[in-house]
Amino acid sequence: MSSLVAVSWLAGHLEEVVLLDASIRRTETGYVSGLPEYEAGHLPGARFADVFEQFSDPEAGFAFGAPTKQQLEDAARSVGITGDTTVVVYDRLSGAWAARLWWVFRSFGIERVFVLDGGLSAWTAAGLELVTGPDQGPGQPGDVTAVPQEGFFVGLSEVQALSENPSADDPVVCALRESEYDKGYIPNSSSLPYPSLLAPDGTVDLDRARRAAQGYDTADQVVLYCGGAINAAGLALALTEGGLPIGRITLYDGSLSEWKSDPARPLTTSQS
Repeated sequence: MSSLVAVSWLAGHLEEVVLLDASIRRTETGYVSGLPEYEAGHLPGARFADVFEQFSDPEAGFAFGAPTKQQLEDAARSVGITGDTTVVVYDRLSGAWAARLWWVFRSFGIERVFVLDGGLSAWTAAGLELVTGPDQGPGQPGDVTAVPQEGFFVGLSEVQALSENPSADDPVVCALRESEYDKGYIPNSSSLPYPSLLAPDGTVDLDRARRAAQGYDTADQVVLYCGGAINAAGLALALTEGGLPIGRITLYDGSLSEWKSDPARPLTTSQS
């Protein structure tokens, strides 16, 4: 079953889903909250999902750490998610931020979660309207229960071990653009940029995704990372759309944000 929904489907089902805007604004110095962009224009009925604070753990010690059970439960209920809610998430960049929420929800047993293929850009390209103004909140709070699932994230020690003793059974893969990968990557990891699996309109290119997924046919578990486990989540979504089972993918949550925090941890560059 696909984890993507098309604009044409969403336009006819807006009243049946909890729609979340996971927008983030990119600046010259990094990323900041996309709330101003949300208020300037969002899909009808969408709630704003704060990926910085609400759906991450600010105390994780690295950027965008996965929330705790209580944090996720509180955040999900605050936007109206119940046990039988269908959730659709979108953003206004590459879709990776929406995919991050998709992955986090799945890691807590909330499986009826989908990503709008192509995001806000696909919506406006179809000539559909945006609305402006602040988040009006849900009609009533949700009551969903978060149930932590095994296998969605790995930590620093596991990745260090795989870096020191690489195995084709457990490849470590960087989802950053190749130009960023070349600047410094975890030793013995390979490159598969998430943007390379997108079509020019920002939707997932299924042919490329299938070919990429086939490259891991014999792997037991594919460990994905990037700068802050955002592009890695986008790559996880694309690979599952390409046919790689979700249970054979995991994310290094700390990614380079954590890895580079200790200068003693080695990095390989294209000049190494």
